[in-house]
Amino acid sequence: MNKEDLTRSPRPSKKRILVVEDQDGKRNLLRLALGEYDVAAVGDYDTGLRMAKRQYFDLYVLDNQIPGGTGIELCRRIREFDPNTPILFCSGSADSSEALGAGAQAYFDKPIKVQEVLWAVTELLSTSAQRLSEARHAEYVAIREELALRFSGIRQSMEMAAEKKQRALRKLLRLKAKMAFLNAGGMRGDFARLWPATYLDAALNWECAKRERAAND
Repeated sequence: MNKEDLTRSPRPSKKRILVVEDQDGKRNLLRLALGEYDVAAVGDYDTGLRMAKRQYFDLYVLDNQIPGGTGIELCRRIREFDPNTPILFCSGSADSSEALGAGAQAYFDKPIKVQEVLWAVTELLSTSAQRLSEARHAEYVAIREELALRFSGIRQSMEMAAEKKQRALRKLLRLKAKMAFLNAGGMRGDFARLWPATYLDAALNWECAKRERAAND
């Protein structure tokens, strides 16, 4: 999988819209007007909030006067967990500045004008699609940075483990060499002074012999 695979837009499918409108007639009108989309239509605050939390939508259409709360409150709650999905207000009671301040991107007064709503929905979804490429690229960069960080940590851990292993090996070699040196009559002070050079000479000779064997094989 390459960068193009990760940043490519997903296969097109019907956009999902959640409509929260308490009046049956207006709810059905919006459902019919938005027939080219996958529309979920509910009539109260609690159901709207629950569906918004549990499912994913590409657009929200909210009325303000709904049982259990207001569209303004619902808009603010949605923005707590879904900061970017467009919200369209269609209301006859909410102030447009209040709706936009709560996080909506567009506002229409009732009665509903179907063509204006359709135009707004198209524009909002189009803007979201334009942002998708940038969002996918940001996602790709974040994944690459996290993977680089993880692999860097793994490599550092491996290097630390290798260094620890080398220290343990040097300690073991020094102990065995010291025992052989003292058993042969050498003095501790001489061993302490001579050990670093002796270790380096022995390690160099061993490495040279290893390479020589590999060349002969």
